[in-house]
Amino acid sequence: MTSANEIYTMYWKVGAHTGFSKKIYPTIKEAINYGMYSCQFFMGNPKSYDRQKISHEDINTTKSLLKRFPMNVFTHFPYIANLNGSVKSLAWSGDTERDAKVSHVIKSLEYELSIVSNFSTPTNRTGVVIHPGCYPDRDVGLDTIAKTINMINFKGDAKLLLENCAGEGRKLCRDFPEIARIINGVDNEKKKNIGVCVDTAHIWGVGDYDLRKCSEIDRMFAEFEEHIGLEYFTLLHLNDSKVDIGSKTDRHACLGTGYIWSGGFESLIHLLNKCTEYDIPMILETHGLDMITLSQIQPMIK
Repeated sequence: MTSANEIYTMYWKVGAHTGFSKKIYPTIKEAINYGMYSCQFFMGNPKSYDRQKISHEDINTTKSLLKRFPMNVFTHFPYIANLNGSVKSLAWSGDTERDAKVSHVIKSLEYELSIVSNFSTPTNRTGVVIHPGCYPDRDVGLDTIAKTINMINFKGDAKLLLENCAGEGRKLCRDFPEIARIINGVDNEKKKNIGVCVDTAHIWGVGDYDLRKCSEIDRMFAEFEEHIGLEYFTLLHLNDSKVDIGSKTDRHACLGTGYIWSGGFESLIHLLNKCTEYDIPMILETHGLDMITLSQIQPMIK
């Protein structure tokens, strides 16, 4: 791993998914020591809805740390979440057992959002990333996700970030119109707590944008603005891909080692600069060694 001193001069607001040590303070401190400007972690087991209980002391010491070292703080909700119930039983349609399970998911989300909101400032973004769910009838599934979000009691400024999928099977949010349908169904007073996380490996997997080309990155931003609005573009998951474009498969790779950027970094630099222009934090979801790649290509900026 490159030293913190090398990364502190990073032009872009980039960080990485970080291991969680059951407390937030040491987790954030480690990210700071590596020179990150943004970080993401699981606030508990990624395959369980039970979240780590966070003490007031942990919150207060972390807030003091962030006053000295500003940081965008994001968590990732468990992969098993499905805000429309399950592929066989739709929430809020009369299945009381399913409704109880989704209600438990809502309570877990409310807790995690309430913890993360403690670290929001006018300059630092915070949020909880979620894979919204899957369902065979896409329109019904998307509308049910919006209905579930409307039941969340949001406190503070932390956002629930809807992440796009790679187009696998019944997974929802495979493109910007699908994400827009969910947001349009959210109550107006709750839309301020909704954002979008765009994953480059996922959008590559769907096949809508060839991220090897600067023009395609520009088209991606333009169509995000058209369908959703750039004010909702809260976070970018910056991942290369182990599979080719349009594979409908989610396989992350380190930057420069996958199908997207192994042939060169021109479009990667263009994407990094676009996110900087719009003040969009970026998170690497591999093992963080991509930070070395970024520090090496930074001098290539014209």
